[in-house]
Amino acid sequence: MAGDQSPQPPAGGGAGQGWVAISYLIAGIAVWGFIGWLVDRWFDLGGVPIGIGAVIGAAGGIYLVVRRLGV
Repeated sequence: MAGDQSPQPPAGGGAGQGWVAISYLIAGIAVWGFIGWLVDRWFDLGGVPIGIGAVIGAAGGIYLVVRRLGV
């Protein structure tokens, strides 16, 4: 049945999986870093939220890579 299938990695072999992993990591860091930048601009906290956002984005990207690719 369709519900019994495990998630399949993207087609294209190792190169495709590598690009997916890099994309998740870069996007996570960029998006959450930007959110941290916005928080920093609103509350003038000296750049701390940017670093926190980048770390959260990296952790989220790693989580998505592990979940999607099963590495």
